[in-house]
Amino acid sequence: MFFMEFNMTVSMDGIPIRNENIISRKIEDEYILVPMLASSDEVEQIFNLNQVGADVWERIDGKKTVKDIVEALVMEYEGEPEEIEGDVIEFLNDILDAGIIELSDEGS
Repeated sequence: MFFMEFNMTVSMDGIPIRNENIISRKIEDEYILVPMLASSDEVEQIFNLNQVGADVWERIDGKKTVKDIVEALVMEYEGEPEEIEGDVIEFLNDILDAGIIELSDEGS
């Protein structure tokens, strides 16, 4: 079953969880995410993640909070922590709205 969590907002204490019905393949430094559906005619979106999106995706393990992921990326990338946090939250909201992840509030 493909789940959808529309119009939710990612919180720093939330725990992103990958949708089990998404196939992810890493090609060089990028990921391609494809929903597993009954037929290829049903595929509406295929997601191609850039390096930063791939770094976020690799950290989504069902245990780390959004805050954990943001803190790891702040250490890894140059830039203002607030900007990195905003970019991560925007990305997570996008893939949450698309049904790629769900969000658990068990971290709060």
